[in-house]
Amino acid sequence: MWWLTTKRNSLQAVAAAICVFTWGAQAKAQVQHTPVPEQPSLAPQLEIDGSGIATLEGRFPEHNAPGGGKISTSRINFSDSSLVIGASQRLYRGGGIGSLVLGVTTSDNSLNSTGTGLFLHQAYLDYATNPLEAVIGRTDVPTQLITFPTLRGDDLVEFTGVLDPFSSGGNVQEHRYSNQVAVTFNKNLRYFLNLHAQHLIDSTGAGGDQTGINSYGATFMYQGAPVLADMERVPQWGVGVEEQEIPGSKGGADTALYGGVVWNIKSDPIDRFDLRFQDTYTTGNSLKTFGDIADTYRAAANSAAMSFRYLHSPFGRPAYQVALTLGLRTYQNVPNSSSFAIALTGVKRLGEGFDLIAQYSYQHWASAGAAVFGGPDNNTIQLGFAYNFTDTFNQHIAPRRSLLSLQHQYIPE
Repeated sequence: MWWLTTKRNSLQAVAAAICVFTWGAQAKAQVQHTPVPEQPSLAPQLEIDGSGIATLEGRFPEHNAPGGGKISTSRINFSDSSLVIGASQRLYRGGGIGSLVLGVTTSDNSLNSTGTGLFLHQAYLDYATNPLEAVIGRTDVPTQLITFPTLRGDDLVEFTGVLDPFSSGGNVQEHRYSNQVAVTFNKNLRYFLNLHAQHLIDSTGAGGDQTGINSYGATFMYQGAPVLADMERVPQWGVGVEEQEIPGSKGGADTALYGGVVWNIKSDPIDRFDLRFQDTYTTGNSLKTFGDIADTYRAAANSAAMSFRYLHSPFGRPAYQVALTLGLRTYQNVPNSSSFAIALTGVKRLGEGFDLIAQYSYQHWASAGAAVFGGPDNNTIQLGFAYNFTDTFNQHIAPRRSLLSLQHQYIPE
């Protein structure tokens, strides 16, 4: 039996050698840590969107600029031109998308010696999933329901949305953008409920020590499928309510109720004729006179805007557009203060995203408004070009909307 004992001892020795070798290999492996990449393996999706507009402009007669002085009767106007950059990335769980957006636009700042300056109009972080979207930062005011077919987003702005009662009027962009936090819930990407709180830009100092949230509210909107916008009878409608915390020294808090609709009078993908309407009723502010232009933004009022638009789009692409936009604003507590305006706009597409544009607008103020604007009438003629472009790099996700939708669309969907 000695050979069995010898064989057993040999097997034990081999097993011991294997254990020693394995332990040594493991010990060596433990000091070689798994490398962690310094950069993520998937680069973010980048989108760049630009909108350029430049016109020769004539105004007559002269009228007052906010803050004093007169608005030039002739100039080259390149305000409302903008560049926006966004980065998006799919998140780890739930199929969500996280985004960062930054953008600047040229503002028609009558207080600037050159007449135009840069304004940061987009700077926000966005979290989006299928049922909701959360935004914090600066972006378009959530109270702007309907896009009207004027050349610039600030044309007839007194009639087309809820105004910033803290604005001096020197930079009209203050009515269009705000610092905000908002959450939007949706059903099937058709019905949208937006809950928001805003810090409206206070260029007059009317808010005093109130430097935080000074406006909050909610909107509810229906938006049809973009590809069917030409065919649906009512592709868009919405309603909203906004509470503005105006100090008592400036007339007190204001409540705004507003609603709007887009109605296709003729639903046709080639020859479309539509009507756009929005009404904004504000109440609560007790101002009874206008001391300056800023008072016209905060006094209790009713504003209505309506446009009729004809769009010819052969082969699925816009060829030319003609639009008439009307505005009317009345004040409940200020006598002889109403104003009205009209704008006739024409657009001819010369190439992909490049358009020849023209517009005539007229605005009239009753005596109370004429006293602060320096006259009862203003005529403006504009002729020039506009160009829009968008490009996406490293595309691997499908954000809910293009950043180009953040720019004013004079040929609205």
